[in-house]
This record gives sequence, structure tokens and C-alpha cells, in this order.
Amino acid sequence: MVQLPRDAVLVELRADRLTFQTREAVLPGTTLAFGLVMEGRPLPVALKVAACLVVSKDRKGYLFHVQLPLNDLSEGDRQLITLFISKGRGSPALA
Repeated sequence: MVQLPRDAVLVELRADRLTFQTREAVLPGTTLAFGLVMEGRPLPVALKVAACLVVSKDRKGYLFHVQLPLNDLSEGDRQLITLFISKGRGSPALA
């Protein structure tokens, strides 16, 4: 199990997938442990990387979008995330 890269920034949270941006390549199959913060409360999760896509390149190097499917979470956690998305209040974050 690997910790989330320090520069990780949440790009998209959907009911089926979470995507974050980083300058560090994370290989598919790697399990990442982190907290998904919703309404100020962290939900501890450990998910396997499905894809690591190069989205741009600049003087600092490559910028990656890492995709994590949420289907490995418990049904209760997925329902909590779906409820958060449907409410549309606040911005989720990674910790």
C-alpha cells in the first residue's frame, strides 16, 4: 500500500470513479491509501489505480491524471459518496 502523492489534487469525483492530478506517475495496480474529505470529514479509503494518463508536459515534466474506480469500496461508502455528489454542497478534497 502506497500513500497518495504529496501534490495530488482532486480533478473529478463521480459515483463510479475518482480522478486526481499529480506530477508523479503511479502505476496501474498500485493500491493507494488516503482520506476522501467530504463536508469536512475524511473517509479512509484504499483503492487500486486503474489508469495513469499523461495529460500534458511542460518545463517541470509530465502531468498525470490517475483514475481510481470506486467499485472496490463497500456499498455503504459508495452510497455515501453518491449522496454527497447528489447534494452538491461543498468541494471534496484528498488528504
